[in-house]
Amino acid sequence: MKKIKIICLLFGLIGYGATVNAQSNLTIEASSLYTSFNFTDSQGNNLNDEYSGIFTGTYGMGYRYISMDGIIINAGVNMRKGGAIMEYDAMNYSWDLQYADARAGIGYMYPLDIINPYLSVSGYFAYMLRGFQTINNENFNIKKSGSLKNTDFGILVKPGVQITLSEAVSTYLEFNYLMGLGNIESDEGQTANNVAYGLSLGISFSITNN
Repeated sequence: MKKIKIICLLFGLIGYGATVNAQSNLTIEASSLYTSFNFTDSQGNNLNDEYSGIFTGTYGMGYRYISMDGIIINAGVNMRKGGAIMEYDAMNYSWDLQYADARAGIGYMYPLDIINPYLSVSGYFAYMLRGFQTINNENFNIKKSGSLKNTDFGILVKPGVQITLSEAVSTYLEFNYLMGLGNIESDEGQTANNVAYGLSLGISFSITNN
């Protein structure tokens, strides 16, 4: 219930921020991610250290408002990969997941001149388009087996810096921390959450100035 309240509060702030006078921008970005799982078994044992992360990527496009006071409102859609690897009892396990997600958030940009630092927090909802688990050399279709849930939700924290190239075009670099709040594990009593760290490079095109 607390997780749902966090998401509801975030989207409430988005609705408030959308009323401010803002500049409209179209954004396109690509990211490099290091993804893994936070996992707790049915006995309550935290097994996060048993999993090793993998390097994946994501890309997407979005819509960003920046107010005269530096308030940021953003929304977008992304294609994102996830997964992890694990070695247990001389067996090698790996997960390869592909998500489509929608995200929306609010933040603040400290306006300087050409280089403008900012911090943004977003909520996301994701749907797994495909998923495979490999045990040694044998592959299993996660979508067909239902061993993981198809949906996920959580929070993205993104500190970054925007660099103005012209009145119409800017580029930006972000650090991403993704914290899954939804339990993607299907087995009763076990919990698994997506987690990821990464860097995004994007470009922002100004549409209008209000």
